Formats: sequence, structure tokens, C-alpha cells
Amino acid sequence: MASLLVTPDLVEFMQQLALEDRHRRTNLEEISFEDCPVKYHNKTISDLDLRKKTGCTIIGFKTDDGEYIINPDPDTEIVKGSNLIILGQPEQIERLNIMFGIV
Repeated sequence: MASLLVTPDLVEFMQQLALEDRHRRTNLEEISFEDCPVKYHNKTISDLDLRKKTGCTIIGFKTDDGEYIINPDPDTEIVKGSNLIILGQPEQIERLNIMFGIV
């Protein structure tokens, strides 16, 4: 709690994020290995290049053994049983869905 007192901008940012989420201007999405196009299977997060192609940001990764990684390394491999946690605005998520063929 003490750290929150010395980081008021972080607190305000989190409040703004929560407020925007209520208005559906930001989305958190989970994409499983199975939902990724085959050409990205066993590739790295860097290979996806989601930020450039869609505007989305990968903020988390669930490994095939259930471990959650916050802000995963770009060299993290997308393997069977893994999931990507993605942050984006609705139009960015729509571009992601088009890229992955998710409708």
C-alpha cells in the first residue's frame, strides 16, 4: 500500500484503464495456440509482430504447464497448450481476429 502512495500516476493510470474498460474502449483477449494460424505454431511472439500488424500488445502468456508470464519476452515460443493474453482497443482486436481468421 505504501508504494501506491509514491506512485500516484500508476494508480491514476490503472483507474483510467478500468474506467475505459467499462466503456469498452479497451479489451483483454485470450488467444489459444489452437486459434493461432498454423504458420505461427512453434514460432516466437516476435514472429507474430502483432503490435505492428494490429496495434495489439501481448501483455501475458500462459505456458503449456500453466505458468503465467507477465510481459513475456519476444523470444517466447507459441507452443501447443499455451495462450496469449492480449490488450487492444476494439478496432485493434478486430484486426487481430481478421489476421487469425477468428470470426
